[in-house]
Amino acid sequence: MAELETAVDGLGTTYSSQPPHELWPTAARLRHRVFTFQHEHRHTLREARELARHAGMLSVILAWVAHDLGEGDLVRAYCDDAWAQGEQADLPEVGAWAEDVRSTHALYDSRPLDALLAATRGLAVAPRDGNAAVRLSAQVARAHARLGNHHEFERAAVRARDYQAQLPVHGTGLFGVDAVRITSYDASSYGWLGHANRARAAAEEAIGQYRSFPRPLQAPTRLAIAQLDLAQAHSALGEPDAATATARQALTSGRIVDSVRGRAQQLDHTLQRRYPQAPAVTEFTEELKVILAV
Repeated sequence: MAELETAVDGLGTTYSSQPPHELWPTAARLRHRVFTFQHEHRHTLREARELARHAGMLSVILAWVAHDLGEGDLVRAYCDDAWAQGEQADLPEVGAWAEDVRSTHALYDSRPLDALLAATRGLAVAPRDGNAAVRLSAQVARAHARLGNHHEFERAAVRARDYQAQLPVHGTGLFGVDAVRITSYDASSYGWLGHANRARAAAEEAIGQYRSFPRPLQAPTRLAIAQLDLAQAHSALGEPDAATATARQALTSGRIVDSVRGRAQQLDHTLQRRYPQAPAVTEFTEELKVILAV
């Protein structure tokens, strides 16, 4: 059991530094191993709960991998399984972490109302002031922003920022929390709400923090999203050259997951609509086609 605990913790800690297609077989193999223990071995009630906890958290990890690979059906399936395992373990926090994934996936899948529902559902069962509660509070805020709910966003953002003052700058893996995540969510939120200057300031702050992360804690996907948020802000402020230059930096990340692809495509569509004659935009469109074809 201790070996299994170490393996699950290791996956969560190193998640952001590994390509999702490499994570999948490792996490799936561990999940199958837990399934075998659950159904083919005798164990005590305490051991059964521990196995259910491990199974649930592995399903959360697999849901994140599925999200990064753009496999929506698998995201939903693994989130549902994590909920079920959390109930078996009598640990609602497992279900809360599943809703964190579900909310993120819905947001990037252009389903902001589903994102809000998932975040609210997760927050209802998350242990008070725990890591999952902090993450889900920030999820609620950005889902409201994506829906264009200015007042509700501001109310939810206050709660998230209350947590932010107590958080470390650098995160600690897939299930950690850090102050810069909330700043990064603000960058996205202000962009969706049409506050370009505030979006730019938040994105620049987030980028500076992500770049300062020690190597074991680096988060290339989150850095790329912050850079694309900054590019969107440059576009809204009439700066297409700066927008394309910043977007190129985002696309040099060694971890181009589905969410980064989607944000880059959204930026490209916006730039083409706003600046159809700009040479920098034409060049970026052609470069993006090549990158996304790989």
